[in-house]
Amino acid sequence: MPEKKKMKVEFERKQRANTGCLRGILYFLIISGTSLFLAVLGWGCVNDVLALTKPDKEVTVSIPRDYTIPELSRELAELGLIEKPWLFTLYCNYSHAKDKIEPGSYTINSSLDYNAIIKSFVTVVEREVVEVRVIEGKNLEETFRLIAEQGVCGYEELLKAADEEEFSFDFLEDLPVRPGRLEGYLYPDTYLFYTDVSPRSVLLKFLNNFKLKLTPSMRNRLNTIEYDLNGILTIASMIEMEAASDSERNLISSVIYNRLGRDMRLDIDATVYYLVPERKENQERLTAEDLEIDSPYNTRRYAGLPPGPICSPSYASIRAALYPASTKYLYYALDKERNHRFFNDSASFERFIKSKDFIFN
Repeated sequence: MPEKKKMKVEFERKQRANTGCLRGILYFLIISGTSLFLAVLGWGCVNDVLALTKPDKEVTVSIPRDYTIPELSRELAELGLIEKPWLFTLYCNYSHAKDKIEPGSYTINSSLDYNAIIKSFVTVVEREVVEVRVIEGKNLEETFRLIAEQGVCGYEELLKAADEEEFSFDFLEDLPVRPGRLEGYLYPDTYLFYTDVSPRSVLLKFLNNFKLKLTPSMRNRLNTIEYDLNGILTIASMIEMEAASDSERNLISSVIYNRLGRDMRLDIDATVYYLVPERKENQERLTAEDLEIDSPYNTRRYAGLPPGPICSPSYASIRAALYPASTKYLYYALDKERNHRFFNDSASFERFIKSKDFIFN
């Protein structure tokens, strides 16, 4: 090989070697820089979450009733309690802090970690505790009025929260957002509430209780029948309002299922009383005008189930809706002893309501 050509090849070989070396150095610097950046970022995040080197000072935080987690995060950052609002928002979403934080005014220390900050907002200033007994058969509006009368929360605030707030319960996932959507889900029970609390905290207490009452066996049963949970609660609420005694619940349930199976109108007066509550309050009979109200809740006019429950049903009524008696009954009516009589056909039913034993004769 000529000397010049040999020198040229040697030069190119050294040039490639130098280029490769520079690339290796550059790659090392990039990796090292990235690692350093991530380490610094990671340390900053860890320090912010765990408060490893935060200063020690008292800060007052005011949380309004209509707060959002991102707004609260920005407020805490401005006050010097946290450094990374995005990280605090992420932490709150992961820990469901929205369900725990109570609106109010708090004085907390800036040296607290994320968990302690959230717990500080749960600590409630000393307030009166009231006992509210919600009996079965009460509808949503009646329940909210009862709660408002006890000074727990405002009636209008509760209605608004029930219609608009989002809750992370699986049994509400398929429930359409509409006025009165939580009807039937406010489990009847005795509750202890602080006075002057957020409507969300009130609703969460109801919904958490409902979740506990919705047993695994009930959930399994829902997988084997035609109706979903909202449909079952709708049936249960009608049973609750119609049954004169516990022994009648499963029988009334069977009538509802039998009529639904034949595409018959349910003809249940309780659904009409739901539309004209003043009749129920005054113990008045429904009028011909009431029975013609144009509403999907009017089972005297429309076949099938109404859009949702008409009250908060008891555990016994929910069980009856899940497990109806096996009968051929299609009709029932109340006798003078305030017990229901059940019938397989319209002729027998008509004879009874014309007899002296029918309650209204």
